[in-house]
Amino acid sequence: FFIINKPSSLITMVPKEPPESKFTQHAQPKHAVVMVLGDLGRSPRMQYHALSLLEHGHYVTLIGYAGEDLISPLQKASAPLDLASNNDDQSSKASSSYQGNFHVLRMKPYQPPRTNILHRLFYYPLRLASLLFCVIHTLWVQLHQVPHTKTPVDVMLVQNPPSVPTLMLGYLFCLW
Repeated sequence: FFIINKPSSLITMVPKEPPESKFTQHAQPKHAVVMVLGDLGRSPRMQYHALSLLEHGHYVTLIGYAGEDLISPLQKASAPLDLASNNDDQSSKASSSYQGNFHVLRMKPYQPPRTNILHRLFYYPLRLASLLFCVIHTLWVQLHQVPHTKTPVDVMLVQNPPSVPTLMLGYLFCLW
């Protein structure tokens, strides 16, 4: 790689140094939000994305529905420090280094009943309104209560599908 350097009217070719890796120890940690519009425990792919970001030294906030348990490395990372430090195995030592870098925000949206024709008619509008409220409340209220939110959100990973309303609200949050 070369950079063209143009002092006055002379053009010289100067070899460009290779860029440092974004994941070096000296890099400033980023804040990544991993958002799942579904049960977090049933989304192992997104959990492994969150774990990978943690392993590279970034702050991670995992957002999704309450339900099944997380994978064991993320459970250990979200456990209080005294519980994680009691174990002597290698994975608990690695996960204790994530303490304070990983937080889970769980949502519980309203599930409207589908008992009669009137409820079925309003099911999807009520469900969408409930999802909108949960995502807005989580992104704009709960996320600001997480200790590492002094670091602004740099990256937002969104599980797709479902796209509505997650992508729209995630985009608006990033613009905010």
